[in-house]
Amino acid sequence: MKRSKFFVGLSNIAVVAVCAVGIERESNGSVAQPTRATEIDTDGRETDGSSWGHAPIVSTSGGYGEPNRHAESTEFASEAPSVLTLEDVEAIAVANNPAIQAALATSDKAAGLREQVGTNPNPTLGYFGQQLADRNTDQHGLFIEQEFVRGNKLALNREVLGHTQRAQVAESDAQRLRVLTDVRVRFYEAVAAQEQLATIREFLEVAKQGVQVAEARQKAEEGSLIETLQARTLVSEVTLAAEQAEVAYRGAWQDLSAIAGLTTTTPTKLLGNLDVPPPAYDWEMTYSHILGQSPELAAAEAIVCEKQAALQRERVQMIPNVTAQFGAGYDRATDHGLINVQLSAPLPVWNRNAGNISAAQADYVRAAQEVERLKQSIRSRMARVQQEFDSASNSVRKYELEIIPQAKESLELSELAYRSGELDFLQVLVVRRSYYEATVRAIQSQGQLAQAAAKVTGLLLSGGLDSPADYTTGDERRGASFGGQ
Repeated sequence: MKRSKFFVGLSNIAVVAVCAVGIERESNGSVAQPTRATEIDTDGRETDGSSWGHAPIVSTSGGYGEPNRHAESTEFASEAPSVLTLEDVEAIAVANNPAIQAALATSDKAAGLREQVGTNPNPTLGYFGQQLADRNTDQHGLFIEQEFVRGNKLALNREVLGHTQRAQVAESDAQRLRVLTDVRVRFYEAVAAQEQLATIREFLEVAKQGVQVAEARQKAEEGSLIETLQARTLVSEVTLAAEQAEVAYRGAWQDLSAIAGLTTTTPTKLLGNLDVPPPAYDWEMTYSHILGQSPELAAAEAIVCEKQAALQRERVQMIPNVTAQFGAGYDRATDHGLINVQLSAPLPVWNRNAGNISAAQADYVRAAQEVERLKQSIRSRMARVQQEFDSASNSVRKYELEIIPQAKESLELSELAYRSGELDFLQVLVVRRSYYEATVRAIQSQGQLAQAAAKVTGLLLSGGLDSPADYTTGDERRGASFGGQ
């Protein structure tokens, strides 16, 4: 799609109207590197992130990232002269987002707990003294006691926590994707708002010059007061639209800044290109790919394995541990040494851990159903994103192939007809307004399309500032391994 700069059409009293001068959007083709190797191409297959919607295509000259044009049009460049690409914002977000750091810390916590729950109990060293009140018959000695854990409980503990650790690692990956998806969606929203603001301000200059034309025609008695009033009304409307667009841009920027953890509060020019061919997804294949690559689903499946291992662990809890004690000392009555050996084990008569086994079985069933729930949730989310994508894609295609070319041609013809006296000034204003409104709506559709594609790229994950899940429960399993009661 080509965009056009607006220059005022002036009257037939020696001023020439020039409108809709097309500006080719250019791109140097540079593509930011993908953040994950599991992004989806147009057929739902893995890609290196070079296709549209998987990594940002940015331009150093022309198009949506044209430095000179934006330096003049947005008025934010004087406040913050630097520019930001999507790759820049993503790098800042990954480094600064507290939810990612919290998820990584929880993964480290899970690794530490896994190590702890498999450690053997410490031996006990003690002193014993007997018959101390009976003179010359007292006995003194030292003993060492050790509990031997049976039923492979400690190894099973580590197996359970190993799955927990795997779930936390998957949750860390999911949190990273949530952040990146939110950043991409908000980046494209801000870029679209930036482009709309630039377009509205360009047309505002056209509308202001249109007022000058109308006033000049009125003075030359070639126009009427109605033309002048209509031209001024158009300026007021476009001025209001520019103010609203600036509010929308600042709001989108602040939202992006909060998600990415940007330190500056002044809107910075964003270097991004929305004017690229949209991908064509095979949605069923894309759904299957998401199921295979989603870290959210991987975490849930790891929890199923954890609950299964926990069930096995509860089934061996009733196997009694054996506590062995060895002591050696001196008996003053016999003037000889002594040795004591003691073995003990609880008898699983009353407590056979039936309640915990039943609870573990229920936890396993619940975890398995959670996986199915997530699959349905992903299907539901994809249906909404598919609707957004297809609607935006159709709009972009319609604007690119029909509405904008027709509006542009109509504008050019109206200017020619106006200069030759075949069309009055008010009719030209209507055509100009139509072209301007179509251009703004086209940019909005491009932004919506890019946002929908970013959601697919992010495996339908969102919530970059939500607290990540913590599946760890501490080292209680280690304590339950001792005593057997």
